[in-house]
Amino acid sequence: MSDSQAKTLVVVGVTAIVASVIGLVLGLVMVGNLSDYLEESVGVTESALGAVEETLGLIESVTNEVEGAVGGAAQSIAAISEAASTASGDLETVADFLDDDLSGSLQAILDTMPAAIQTAGVIDSTLNALSFLGVDYDPSQPFDESLRAVEDALVGIPAQLATQAEAIRGLGPISEQFAEDAAATAESFAGLSAELGSTQQIMDSYRTTLDQAQAVIERTRSSLSTTTWLLRLIIVLMTIAGVALGLGLFTLGRAARTEISPPVPPPPPDPDGFDATASG
Repeated sequence: MSDSQAKTLVVVGVTAIVASVIGLVLGLVMVGNLSDYLEESVGVTESALGAVEETLGLIESVTNEVEGAVGGAAQSIAAISEAASTASGDLETVADFLDDDLSGSLQAILDTMPAAIQTAGVIDSTLNALSFLGVDYDPSQPFDESLRAVEDALVGIPAQLATQAEAIRGLGPISEQFAEDAAATAESFAGLSAELGSTQQIMDSYRTTLDQAQAVIERTRSSLSTTTWLLRLIIVLMTIAGVALGLGLFTLGRAARTEISPPVPPPPPDPDGFDATASG
């Protein structure tokens, strides 16, 4: 091995030692920065998941309240629709009763009223005549006049009943239409309630995904510390290996230079007895 090669080994050894020490410092700094960055990223992700979970809880609460209200409204409207449908048939029955039965009965009474009034007049005259014979008969209003008052009161009622019956019959189609519209509304509300129920299932799946993501974050945070210490250990071991290699090359180069360069012989003695190696 030549002297230049030995010098090269010495330089390479020193360079390896210096590079290993610098690599140790830089590696530890980089691992620390990377660990801080990953820890911050995990924290931000965890905060975002927490915000999403809170928002999901709020949406779930509102959805449950709306679903309950919509479901109750659907049942109420359905009951109203059924009542309106029943009422439409009852209205026709009431109209028929007013127009046919009650109006006909009143008209029949009115038809008999003239004869009844005439008979009442005869009865009243007879009783007045008997009062001379000691029969106590002195009404405040004669019998026939009372029947005429009843007749006057009944005269307009059949026509009024016919008008009311016609108006009630007009309410029938309106009631039926209202019943149909209410039934359609109740069906729409029931569909909306079902959609809200399916939304609840979707939110449950989201919550499951969030729980899984939270578990992944916790595992990542747990493994991050172990990975960081493992990287630092690898860097330290690589530094030790580099320093050892550099020391080996440095020692080998120094030994080679010592073998190549012979020792310098001492100066010959001075014939005058003066020792050239002595100082002064």
